[in-house]
Amino acid sequence: MKLSVYRCATAALAVLLSMSALVPAPARAADKTAVVALVASAASKAMAEIIPLYEKSHPDVTIQPQFAGAQVLRAQVDSGAGDVIVVGSSSIGILGGKVENAVSLFKYHEVVEVPKGSSKVHGLKDLATKGVRIVLGTADSPHGGYARSVIEKAGKSYGAAFAPAVLANVVTTKTASQGVPQAVLAGSVDAGIGFSSDEYPGLTLINVPAEFDVVTTTQGAVVKSSPHQSAAKDFVSFLSGSEAQAIFRKHHFD
Repeated sequence: MKLSVYRCATAALAVLLSMSALVPAPARAADKTAVVALVASAASKAMAEIIPLYEKSHPDVTIQPQFAGAQVLRAQVDSGAGDVIVVGSSSIGILGGKVENAVSLFKYHEVVEVPKGSSKVHGLKDLATKGVRIVLGTADSPHGGYARSVIEKAGKSYGAAFAPAVLANVVTTKTASQGVPQAVLAGSVDAGIGFSSDEYPGLTLINVPAEFDVVTTTQGAVVKSSPHQSAAKDFVSFLSGSEAQAIFRKHHFD
């Protein structure tokens, strides 16, 4: 009797073992392909939602995002780092032959950012008021360049004194675009010029008049030196797909 029970148990164990061999084991961290995504900081909130979706449907891949200003990300590509880069089309153009398979992902607009309830700034024209403390992107950064283009365009309507007055009010500049809303929220400035995606509690975004707006396109591209070309291309393709695009729109990217 005992021998019979033993034989049954052994047979059952053998069946279970043979069945388990047919079920693929979950990918271990060491077995996963790690794709380093160099992403402009303006897209950080949207990417925080998109990346888990991608990883859920691609269990053999992990996305490692690095958020920074475009000029910092370009330097990383120049040094041979990264698999994917998500930055403005102007930066993609500067990188030239170092990236490939670029696709347009979204567009965004310029806005004036002020603390909620601000009594100092109600629109773009108020940035020229003496004593208003302003934050802009650094002059060599894409977001800083866009903001200065807005100021220059507005000066053609508001008068020659407008742009110099606004620039005289700049008390700090930020390399990464997220530094602009952070400075406004911290109370160290009264206003800044940033992106339509910079939505935070405590922050009011004021649309720039359409005739002064600078609409910019962000693209995703594969870094040519990437050792993970297939996975990198697939992730860029995912970013242009319906799921990711819905999340970009949710965060006020067109």
